[in-house]
Amino acid sequence: MNKSPSVILFYGDDVFGIEEHVQKLLVDMKLMDNGQINVSKFQASSTNFGEIRSSCRVVPFLGDSRIVLLTDVIQKGKKTKASKLVDELIKFLPDIPFTTLLLIIEPSKLASNSKLLKAVKSLEYGKVYSYMLPDKDKLVNWIRERTRTLGGEITLAGANALADIGTNDTRRLSSEIDKLLAYVNWEDSIDIVDVVQLVPAAGQADIFLLVDSVAHGNAHRAVSELYRLISSGDRDHIGIFAMIVRQYRLLLQVKEILDAGGNISVIKSKLGLHDFVANKLMRQSDRYTIETLEYIYKRLGAMDLAMKTGADHELALDIMVAGLTS
Repeated sequence: MNKSPSVILFYGDDVFGIEEHVQKLLVDMKLMDNGQINVSKFQASSTNFGEIRSSCRVVPFLGDSRIVLLTDVIQKGKKTKASKLVDELIKFLPDIPFTTLLLIIEPSKLASNSKLLKAVKSLEYGKVYSYMLPDKDKLVNWIRERTRTLGGEITLAGANALADIGTNDTRRLSSEIDKLLAYVNWEDSIDIVDVVQLVPAAGQADIFLLVDSVAHGNAHRAVSELYRLISSGDRDHIGIFAMIVRQYRLLLQVKEILDAGGNISVIKSKLGLHDFVANKLMRQSDRYTIETLEYIYKRLGAMDLAMKTGADHELALDIMVAGLTS
């Protein structure tokens, strides 16, 4: 007969994912009722091994099982005095009563040679779950899977737009997906237009798409992306133009750093950019020479003067995009 685990170790920087899993365990074990009387929570920095051991040995009250939740034991274990807690805990793990489930939560990445990680893995009734924030290559898939989990669908274009807002914070992204699903009433798939209209940072994502289109000489797509920005209503024509100018100024700065032998770390440090944005700018800059970027930036300066001296703003933007893709 299979026995449920008596120890579960959760680790990783995706705290939101860990919290959801723990919450599901509490619900599945019917421990959310009666004021969670069969749930004890400890922070390693404010407890000792004796308290943890005593709590694990407590008989469940009016139930079959109880949970003891311990957080940040590795962080505390960095200090000599506290490392004793880790060692004592590891020795105690095989003796945890079958009526108790010990949840150890470490909100950071663990080394493969971590004593605690190896100890839990070696237990007959131990289990380990790793929750790491999705990197840029996995983020789109995470967004699509999360949307399905929440009972909806999102198009590939919509997922890409949401992934491009410059964060891999799963809590924030999940909140944005909730908002988008409510907007489409869980009936239609979330599309790029919905993302641009509802997610404040998605305008930056569309600037990337517009500049990508310009770099590839795709006038039709560039104009399409321009009008998506206009129709979102988040910014007027001057505001959109300012975003385009800023994007090309950043591209020029990134190209100069790379040509001087710099790397992604230098770009992030000098320009104060988020990791996602810096990586996208670096990839986009590969499609331009420094001379082309200087030429474009000079043309944008001339366009700025024209827009400030009475030119039709929408027409000026159309002409600018057409000229850049010709």
